[in-house]
Amino acid sequence: MRDCIALERLPENIGELSKLKWLDLYGCSTLKKLPYSIGQLQALQELNLGFCVSLETLPNSIGNLSKLKKIWLDYCKNLKGLPMTFGNLQSLVYLYVRGTSFSHLPDSFSKLFNLEELHLYDCMDLHDLPPSISGLVKLRTLYMIRTKVKKLPKDFGQLQSLKTLSLFDCKHLKALPKSFGCLERLEILQLSNNYSLEMLPESFGQLKALHYLSFFGCSIGKRIGLPSNFGDLTKLKSLFLMKNFMSTIPKSFKDLSALVQLDMRGCPNLVVVEALPPNLETLNMGNCQKLTNIPSLDTLNKLKYLMLNNCERLTHLRGLDSVKTLVEINISGCKMLSNAFGLNHDKALQMCGLSGSQISMTYDNNWWKVMSSHMLHYH
Repeated sequence: MRDCIALERLPENIGELSKLKWLDLYGCSTLKKLPYSIGQLQALQELNLGFCVSLETLPNSIGNLSKLKKIWLDYCKNLKGLPMTFGNLQSLVYLYVRGTSFSHLPDSFSKLFNLEELHLYDCMDLHDLPPSISGLVKLRTLYMIRTKVKKLPKDFGQLQSLKTLSLFDCKHLKALPKSFGCLERLEILQLSNNYSLEMLPESFGQLKALHYLSFFGCSIGKRIGLPSNFGDLTKLKSLFLMKNFMSTIPKSFKDLSALVQLDMRGCPNLVVVEALPPNLETLNMGNCQKLTNIPSLDTLNKLKYLMLNNCERLTHLRGLDSVKTLVEINISGCKMLSNAFGLNHDKALQMCGLSGSQISMTYDNNWWKVMSSHMLHYH
């Protein structure tokens, strides 16, 4: 029944389809309501109501769908909320909600004991989450993207199964609760574009399983700072801090022993880097135009990619002679950089950007043959 744009209603006796497992009403743009008998579909496992843009309510009987595992409510623009009986869907595993007019979720959400994935995209009227959401003991993935949520429930840290959390572009979010550090299984955290964020709890450093963290476009260094125990994130592998406002990288960064990717492109106030994690493979600080100093690179014996383009005030680049793994370097636009000792004869190097710097390179014929075999881009 997908894309039946003239379908305004379903027959009242649809509940008699006792063996129906999948009902796809995607794109039925004139469908305004579902019959009460839909709750009699005891074998139903998947219900797709995506782009049913005229749908205004769900019947209370929907809570009787005891075997329902997946439901899609994408861009049901006129759907104002979910019935209280929604929490009776105790077999529900996946819930996808995008572009609706929901202002809140029902308190009965805590009864969705088997819910593993909750997707809330573009719910621009959603202002808060019910405190009962902490009862979703099996929730592994929560995407809450472009909502108006200002804060998370204080017991949010009780979501002990949560592994992936995206709060991308929740521009009204001001703080994370103290319990946040109790998310002991959290591996992926996306906080980008939350420029109203005013506080990170001290418990943040307790996220021992965290290996991916993105703070792109937040107000770090302006409204908030990184917590003092940030270096305790010893399993962190990828860290994205692009377009923030910190003036320095704290010494605690050296304790991020698992970090292999650090991206801080376009941080306009960054002046000094006090320490770098020892196992970095990719370091990107391009377009940090106030950056004057970074530590010697002699301890970064796994570094492959180094991007410092347009760091106009950077004057020295030390320790390159100890880095034998460098594949690509870009120091173009570093107007004050006059030396990069150790760059000349690196056999692993495949790409090299130098335009706009004061670096002059010398090389012998053997080195040039190696570079040619790697298609060196030499500016």
